[in-house]
Amino acid sequence: MRTRSLIGLLLAISSTVGTSQAGAAAVFGPTPYLSSADIPAAFYEGGAPLVLEDLEDNSVHPSLAASQGMIIGFSQYGQLVDSVDADDGAIDGKGFNGRSWFRGDGNAGVSFTYVGGGPLPTAFGIVWTDGGGAITFQAFDGNDVKIVDQVFNGIPDGLFSGTTEEDRFMGVTDPGGILRIRVSNLAGGIELDHIQYGMMTAPVPEPGTWALMALGLLGIGAVARRQRC
Repeated sequence: MRTRSLIGLLLAISSTVGTSQAGAAAVFGPTPYLSSADIPAAFYEGGAPLVLEDLEDNSVHPSLAASQGMIIGFSQYGQLVDSVDADDGAIDGKGFNGRSWFRGDGNAGVSFTYVGGGPLPTAFGIVWTDGGGAITFQAFDGNDVKIVDQVFNGIPDGLFSGTTEEDRFMGVTDPGGILRIRVSNLAGGIELDHIQYGMMTAPVPEPGTWALMALGLLGIGAVARRQRC
């Protein structure tokens, strides 16, 4: 009976410690991004997203809904288009031969919402490819409550001819699920690409959690030895 009581106590302690971490959103980026190989290594469970929308088929994945804007390509905007570098088949510092999501009013921003049904993704990312001024990255939980609101300065390079050196990945993970992300900037238009989502990697227990579990196991072992004597 005492052994079972200790096991129950250990499970209760572990559960309490784990629960205290739930709902804590973590921001990844902004980090340079020229292809999907630049997704942060620890971002997705299994190392890859469930969906990565590169817009190259001139459509948005049915599990995603965009608030405002449109897909643009070379035929409409020429070398002003700034797609992710690799989308035209070569990483060469040019993005105008691919497609991107564009909105002329970057200050109003663009939201991408998960509408796929079932559990919400716990990892949600996007690539900012062009615009001006400060960039704001926001994320919202299943109740559409804001869980991330970050401003990044110093990223735009002032060039609008399809250059890709300034392209940045921005992502968020949250074990409670993410309904939508929103990106805006303070000057002129905005371009976005590689909208993506999946499941986050399992969080690593903190040192305190390991210590509590180790103490519990030691206690169980001590009781078991006394019972054998």
